[in-house]
Amino acid sequence: MRLLLHICCAPCAVAIVDKLKNQAELSLEGFFYNPNIHPIQEYTLRKASVEDMAQGFNLPLLTKNEDGMALWKEKLNGDKALRCNTCYALRLDETARLAKEKGFEAFTTSLLISPYQDHDLIRTLGEKMAQKYQLKFYYEDFRELYRKGREMSRGKYYMQKFCGCMYSYAESDHPKKPIYLLD
Repeated sequence: MRLLLHICCAPCAVAIVDKLKNQAELSLEGFFYNPNIHPIQEYTLRKASVEDMAQGFNLPLLTKNEDGMALWKEKLNGDKALRCNTCYALRLDETARLAKEKGFEAFTTSLLISPYQDHDLIRTLGEKMAQKYQLKFYYEDFRELYRKGREMSRGKYYMQKFCGCMYSYAESDHPKKPIYLLD
């Protein structure tokens, strides 16, 4: 089965790629699409890290660059649930659309590894997009691989200190969060 993996970042994807690349019944490719990531400096670090990870695993990687700052500023500023739902839906919809266009049979996302993401919502949206594009949503609870992915990434891939959008940056209290001047 040809499977397209939406990749949010290298630390979330590396253990999943390591696991799925060894499954003979799967032909895996990656897709980096994250219009939620702001500012551009953060986006650039994450994208470069994903490209390095994909190269290291000989993983074919598709990318789509899109700046979603206007959407986040104009429509998603107040309600965290709305912005997370929208963020998941945008990325899963584009992944499913591309999977259909490129002849994949199924798609999934590295978001399914994180204990910090709304796992049930991601699964529901993935299944909705699969139905919309007449594909399969490959569901697997990858959270047991979270620590392994962090260990595999440490010292090798950029490890971000906030989810991605300008609001999650403001909400993050991580002591090593980079200093960005946001508009």
